[in-house]
Amino acid sequence: MVASYLQPKKQLSNWIDDVVDALEAGETDSLCTLFTAFLASIPYTMRRKENETEKERYFQYTFYLIMRLISVYTAYVEKVQSQGRVDCIVETPQYIYIFEFKLDGTADEALKQIEDKGYAREYATDFRKLFRIGAVFSSETGTIGEWKTITGK
Repeated sequence: MVASYLQPKKQLSNWIDDVVDALEAGETDSLCTLFTAFLASIPYTMRRKENETEKERYFQYTFYLIMRLISVYTAYVEKVQSQGRVDCIVETPQYIYIFEFKLDGTADEALKQIEDKGYAREYATDFRKLFRIGAVFSSETGTIGEWKTITGK
């Protein structure tokens, strides 16, 4: 079963290089495409099928593990702030990525939560370019169903 979704080392390292390149270049559309392709390679039998909270946590955890494993950058999950917990933050030398995930919701709902909870406030004086990303995981396809980015402080 493991062999069915593990890729040859060279192919996997190319994917990792592509994700790191996208993070370094601030290419959020490329990140979406790369993560969608990766999630599509995971067999549907591996996804949790219990309650909605566990499904969303599965996708969030998978995303976080990918970021930690491929990145030399700082990655936070469930980062506690003054008004709530941010699903995921990735900090690079030039960029800050704030991710809010929803399961079968909308990217606009995710972006609204980032705004309403003030998740970007901590970075108001930071010189780096900031990306707010609303990502929706589809429980039907097991991939990213919708992805929207807002750039700037």
